[in-house]
Amino acid sequence: MFKNNLFISHLVCIFLSVLLVYLLGYPQRFDRILLTYFSLIFFARFTFFRYLFGLLFIIAALYFPIGFYYGSPNVAVISAISETDIDEIQEFCTQLPFYCYLIPLILIIIFVIVFRKIKFPKIKNYYIIAVALLICLYRPIKAIIKYQPNTVTSVTSTILDNFKYPIFEFAIDLYESANIYLTEKQEQLNQIQKTNTIPIVSVDPKHKTYVIIIGESVRKDYMSAYGFKYDNTPFTKENASIIWDGLIAPASNTQSSIPHLISQSSYLDNDEVSAQLNNNIITIANDAGFETYWLSNQGKLGRMEITVPRITAYAKNIFYTKKGEYNGKSSRGKYDTLLLPQLDSLLSEKQDKPRLIVMHLIGSHPHFCKRLQFEPQFDLNNKNLSCYTSSIKETDDFIKSAINILKKHNQDYSVVYFADHGLSHTEKYQDLRHNWEYQNSYQVPLIFFNSPQTAQIKINKQISGYQFVYLLSHWMGIKLNVQSDYMHYNLIDIPEQKDIQIKDWRNKLYPFDNLKKDPNPFND
Repeated sequence: MFKNNLFISHLVCIFLSVLLVYLLGYPQRFDRILLTYFSLIFFARFTFFRYLFGLLFIIAALYFPIGFYYGSPNVAVISAISETDIDEIQEFCTQLPFYCYLIPLILIIIFVIVFRKIKFPKIKNYYIIAVALLICLYRPIKAIIKYQPNTVTSVTSTILDNFKYPIFEFAIDLYESANIYLTEKQEQLNQIQKTNTIPIVSVDPKHKTYVIIIGESVRKDYMSAYGFKYDNTPFTKENASIIWDGLIAPASNTQSSIPHLISQSSYLDNDEVSAQLNNNIITIANDAGFETYWLSNQGKLGRMEITVPRITAYAKNIFYTKKGEYNGKSSRGKYDTLLLPQLDSLLSEKQDKPRLIVMHLIGSHPHFCKRLQFEPQFDLNNKNLSCYTSSIKETDDFIKSAINILKKHNQDYSVVYFADHGLSHTEKYQDLRHNWEYQNSYQVPLIFFNSPQTAQIKINKQISGYQFVYLLSHWMGIKLNVQSDYMHYNLIDIPEQKDIQIKDWRNKLYPFDNLKKDPNPFND
């Protein structure tokens, strides 16, 4: 009987070790599981550590919904937590499936029982312990031999980076991600005190009015303009001047991607890149003599400022549909179409200067069905994806309406539409969420509309969203003193780019080609 109880207690420790790694959002690895297992059999038999482990496991259960969708602690998670108000947290919670509430609740009950009632085992065979610990230390020792750190700090950092004990990893990742976020935020606040520092060589706009429409969470393979079988972009498909297949967004979430799309990117080394917020398309246009406008349906948090509003602040004319919140209660019923009367109004005012108008949409941001102004227009036998497909149709209708307003005021215009990032499937293709690990989270539309309308050109070239501000400047007839293909080639002649990198959720650069693929099941 005693042996059976001992065997069961060891099984419980192994089960808890596997479960902890999963709950905290880390990949299952032998050393992670083994270290957790040994920490339990070494320490959990002592009352203090047993209750400490119980608390840590309860925290892991509460983290499960975040870890399931977004992985272990990273900059994107810290940014979302720091820059989200209570109403948006409530909206996030309403998106979670029922089991994301049920599982943590059940686990908490189980953990309370286990850490109060279970008698944890101990191992007396020290040879087995020694071998197991050597296996766990293999990676840290290998890393020290490989990288040869020569200071106490670098040695410690190397060991911690390769010592895969999930509780330590979770605490370190939480600290490092928060530190990166706060450092980057402070740098951005410092930058906003400056203005554009990129030298302008010449200004020769070909059109009087330039409009940038920034879409939200749109992956191009869900657009009929890019071959999607449901016709949800009829206007774009028929009226676009250029449909570009190949823009790779810099990141898989709004706050990381947009600053790099419309601001100059500064590479710190081979692993990191930062956005120079003062060198953005608004400040460049201001210096080039444009009248600048920013019309946003994304909202401004006010006391909890986010990155994009810092760029918005440079515009000479600013309009938000949501004054105090990004996406809370006051945003309900505020659809992208509220930006259209503002466009109509500003175009009715006489202006001798060329104009740059940026329109930032809420578009297809999760929760998709809440973005719809009208009933879903497509039935994909799945509510979430039906709403997502229909939200893209409403964006296509928005672009059509915006261009009709430009025509109404006899504007000589050029319009560009692109999205900040895409999304990836989850719930066995039942939903779409932010996820940095898939190529489709970065493959976004890039579409131009010009007056007068010309024969449509389709371009199939992969280009990076980093330094995209140079392409936008060239499109506006602003020549900058920079070395870039975006500046030295006409739009349709820009060569395809190789070895494109993206920013992962640890704020590090990662090869786009190494990402996994997430095919659209409705294009089969």
